[in-house]
Amino acid sequence: MKRRFFALLCALMLVLSACSSKGTDAAGGSADTQQDTEPLDPEETQQVAVFVPDAQAEYLTGAYVTVPSRASLPEMLIDGLISQGALPEGVEIIQCSFKFMDGRFELDLNSDYLTALEAGGSAGEAMTLYSVVNTFLFNYPTAESLILTVEGKSIETEHGVYKDPFREMQHLRQ
Repeated sequence: MKRRFFALLCALMLVLSACSSKGTDAAGGSADTQQDTEPLDPEETQQVAVFVPDAQAEYLTGAYVTVPSRASLPEMLIDGLISQGALPEGVEIIQCSFKFMDGRFELDLNSDYLTALEAGGSAGEAMTLYSVVNTFLFNYPTAESLILTVEGKSIETEHGVYKDPFREMQHLRQ
């Protein structure tokens, strides 16, 4: 019970820190859950939990990685996935938001993410998708689903069209 309460408290604190974004909302203004921030101190680091594909692209392995501290957990999660090779350098968050009432996290990434998806075949694509999905939903325990887009559009590859919200795939975890 204490553990669950602590997780919810941590999630609430994360929601309050929300997302840092270089983008704007659909109306052209800043969304109310976003804030522009700069890294605090290049020397400061923090550990985050990420899920990365194994060598056979069958499972996701959890790891704690050290990344530069930022005011934004989503940016630290992307940095962690990049540092572990789950995502290529250059993948960046365009916009993100967490809708607490809906239990939905929305994440819009740049086109480098789509390039990474298309580079790995069907198994690699699934692992790249779910490394992001599982990492974000694990670190935002009150989020029930993740809407993942690229450059504001639904993701379409030769292996699939991903319009529906993603849910955590715990059976992929090793």
